[in-house]
Amino acid sequence: MTRGMFFIFVFLVWISIRTFSYGKWTWDKKNRLGAVMVFVIALLILVFPMLSLYWADR
Repeated sequence: MTRGMFFIFVFLVWISIRTFSYGKWTWDKKNRLGAVMVFVIALLILVFPMLSLYWADR
């Protein structure tokens, strides 16, 4: 893993943590569907760029 990929990974994890935090807040406000969608978006924020970096390296 190169230094640039490491920083991209850290940045994506930071964004996902912030998004998960918002999803938890939304869940606590009893907006269940909105919270589930926020969790899905947070997962996609992390998974898709990492898959693209993985496949670009091959």
